[in-house]
Amino acid sequence: MKKSKVIVPIMVVVAVLATIILNQEDYNEVTIINKILIIAGAAIVSSIIGYFLLGSDINKIDPKPTNNTFNNKKGKQ
Repeated sequence: MKKSKVIVPIMVVVAVLATIILNQEDYNEVTIINKILIIAGAAIVSSIIGYFLLGSDINKIDPKPTNNTFNNKKGKQ
């Protein structure tokens, strides 16, 4: 899985939530240009943070253990 498959939905979710919040009555005095800049900035910053938090080892998963030591009965080891 590439990072872009995760980062793009993060950007979309943040942009939608920012739009919903900025369209409330409390923010009527904010102009439309400023709202667009805030929404775009929030999406970009969230994608940058997500890019660094995901790291480069998104496909690396620990292998399944071969010996099952937790399910041994008492006395058997």
